[in-house]
Amino acid sequence: MQRREFLKGSCRICLLGAAGFAVALEACSPKAGSATSTNNNITVKDKIATVPLINLKESKAINIISIKKYPYEIAIEKDKEGKYKALLLMCTHYENQLTPTGNGYTCSAHGSTFTNEGKVTKGPAEEPLKELKTTLTENNLIIQLI
Repeated sequence: MQRREFLKGSCRICLLGAAGFAVALEACSPKAGSATSTNNNITVKDKIATVPLINLKESKAINIISIKKYPYEIAIEKDKEGKYKALLLMCTHYENQLTPTGNGYTCSAHGSTFTNEGKVTKGPAEEPLKELKTTLTENNLIIQLI
């Protein structure tokens, strides 16, 4: 085998491996229809986050937001009455950042799982996710951080 043929074959193997890795990552991503926002005009002052409503999808999607210098992501969902619910994506067992899955959240530290509503489906966690207090203004969702 010549060097050129070896390199071509090696590159194909690398590309196939990368494609497989991308598929695996897709399986771990938030549920279909969810949106992720990172610091898009989100301001924080005195442990109060102001999230412009324009950043949040109006559909039934769960919005996952990241706030600069805040250790955990927050899941935001709008109910049928138009009220917003914000869940702190911190494991109640080990205070580890949770990973969104297709049907809830998982803790990578010890395997606890939670529903999209924050209820424990598998331990060792025993407590549901913390719901953060929210207030709605004309253009913003105000979230009381802990």
